[in-house]
Amino acid sequence: MAIDDKFAFDPMDASKAKSWDFIRSIRDAMAVCRPTEGLLFTARYDETASAFRNAKSFSSAGDMRAPGVVVPEDERFLGELDAPLHPRIRRILLRGITPAAALAAEGWTRDVVASRLQAIATSGGGDLMDSLAIPLPGSVAAHALGIPDEMHEPIMQWCNDLLHSTWPTTGETDRGVGIEAAFPELSEAIDDQIRMRKDAGPEQKDDLLAVMVHATTPDGWRIPEAHIRTLAINILAGSLSASYMIGNLLFRYLSEPDGFGRTIQEDRSKIPVAVEESLRLEPPVLFMFRHATEDAKLGGCPIGAGDHLMLSIASANRDEGSYPDAEEFRLDRGESPEHLAFGAGPHLCLGNHLTRMVGRVVLEEMVERFPPGSLRLAPDFAWICVDHMLEYGPEHLQVVAGG
Repeated sequence: MAIDDKFAFDPMDASKAKSWDFIRSIRDAMAVCRPTEGLLFTARYDETASAFRNAKSFSSAGDMRAPGVVVPEDERFLGELDAPLHPRIRRILLRGITPAAALAAEGWTRDVVASRLQAIATSGGGDLMDSLAIPLPGSVAAHALGIPDEMHEPIMQWCNDLLHSTWPTTGETDRGVGIEAAFPELSEAIDDQIRMRKDAGPEQKDDLLAVMVHATTPDGWRIPEAHIRTLAINILAGSLSASYMIGNLLFRYLSEPDGFGRTIQEDRSKIPVAVEESLRLEPPVLFMFRHATEDAKLGGCPIGAGDHLMLSIASANRDEGSYPDAEEFRLDRGESPEHLAFGAGPHLCLGNHLTRMVGRVVLEEMVERFPPGSLRLAPDFAWICVDHMLEYGPEHLQVVAGG
């Protein structure tokens, strides 16, 4: 399949892949296109979902790294692992990452959200991204791991530094090679928490870190301690994309007080539906990369072993063939395919239960404390998309309370 000049773009410059009009033009024309040499872009739901589910032919291993960069196994995030290690670790994590665990964290989350919204009310306004949406998901993830509250802020700052460093692509920074050398403060903090659970024994603490430290597979295998550190950082850093889900929900609430705002105030049973519709229409992660491990076909398009795939969650979630009025925000969708905001198949995002709970609690507390119209976007507010190639959501949400 030749490069389609009409739809050509550089995958490292995602401005076109973040353009709703551009991806709709691809989707209208074809299911899969080749925007540059060695890369295919999936535009429709069926082909994108199929590629997510076929981890054998379309692997995610190594696709967050620069070409040729290979990091040690215990430095790889869960999404970088293939079978047999991936399902072995995933089965252990699923003992601690459950719908019940998300519900157990709800009270703590609600208190944090209420406190942060009260601070906005007291100060008469502020930036909801900086004061709520950015810090909250990481703090919830840290709470689920069992990390003490007073450590959340520095740990999440170190995680943010890691995500915005050269480590994700090269496995190193100018401080050293690997997480321990490149981020010694973060490594020491996580290692101390691992050591505490190891010393306390399996009965002493019931949190996700304890599950990772003490759980074994039927043949007696445990996750190595160095990999527990990496996976803990993976869980913390991975939670940050939920910040933009929160931002998208709050922007809609603030910009449509007499529509969306009034609807969920009058019928709060629609709040979970609103979270799902926001994830579908404005997924905080717009696309994911995979690479072909063997020759294959997708949407009638031949794929060669070694080709890379850009799986457009954003385009698939707006596929008119799967969703009526696909580019409208609707709270009455009824029976529709599961959106792909969390991916699909063996690499389905483990944090989806926590993310959904956080979105629901934020809207419930917002409606309770700031009825529609009582918190407004600042007069000089302008919506600017976050400056990250993968993510979609507002960079800032300046608001004014009262009056």
